[in-house]
Amino acid sequence: MALERTAIPREFSDPRRFTRRFRLILGGVALAAVSGPIGCMAAVANRPVTTPAPEVPHHQDYAAAVAESYLDGQALPVPVARGLDPDGGRVAAGDRTAAIGDDPRPARIPHSWVIPMDAGVAAVPGPGGRGAAARRSVETHRFLVGTPSGPFVLAVPLVETRTGGPALGALPSIEPFVPDPRAADLDPLDWGAAYATARPSAAVQERVGEWARAFAADDRRRLLEITGDGRTGIEYAGLGAWKLDGDPEVGGLFTRADGLAGTTVELGLVSARDRKVTTRVAFDLLVRHAGEALPEIVAWGPAGSALGLTPLQNASRIPADAVEGAG
Repeated sequence: MALERTAIPREFSDPRRFTRRFRLILGGVALAAVSGPIGCMAAVANRPVTTPAPEVPHHQDYAAAVAESYLDGQALPVPVARGLDPDGGRVAAGDRTAAIGDDPRPARIPHSWVIPMDAGVAAVPGPGGRGAAARRSVETHRFLVGTPSGPFVLAVPLVETRTGGPALGALPSIEPFVPDPRAADLDPLDWGAAYATARPSAAVQERVGEWARAFAADDRRRLLEITGDGRTGIEYAGLGAWKLDGDPEVGGLFTRADGLAGTTVELGLVSARDRKVTTRVAFDLLVRHAGEALPEIVAWGPAGSALGLTPLQNASRIPADAVEGAG
């Protein structure tokens, strides 16, 4: 008997086959609908996380110029943020000889040396716009300043302007110097890695000890003798408010092209006000007549600066009022 042909496919002609086929199709569609979002989320979750590059300071020279100008009572060499006066909030020197209506000159902060420290960098949102283009970099540069009453830290905050140049973002602030308890564990600096060095003689070690004690206590008369500076009206300032803890550690001597000797000296210091406050600092010294019985310590600076030291560079002129008062 011949089969009857119809327009309906065979699999749909039987209700049971139709139901089974429909369920298979519906399950496939549901599986595709669920697996799509899950796959997208898995791809996002497995995407490698990019670590942003650390911010680095770019305006160290500007910060150093601001610090020196601020300490010397000079006009600040960079623009200042809105709301700040050109004197940067410094106290006036009290000079009454200025003409009426003139702004008094800020007072100078007496200091004998300035050493740059590590700078902190942060990015803050800028005015208007979104994204990385609207972010501004804020750099906080710190300097260790030596004064007769002891060292302190000067913080100089710089902010980038719309053109990318630096401006003083806030008033420089004076912070107390807190010694790092890990300083004793640091490896000492030694010029022997770069130059041929010789063991310092007993005369050099004795002279360095005299300089260290005078420098820590700010004994200016003794420092003047140790440098061999015969000029009048000149003085050499030390740290002050510190005492030497033990003998200084003197590194090897190397000879510069001009015949002067350089070396690194590490000092242990104790606060004269609080015996519990101790620290270790390193300086480079420039020595004249290192091979003779009475060497002279003619210059000093932060560790690593021996090649750039110049004889008698630490000298400062005695203020005229101090000379008149002594007379």
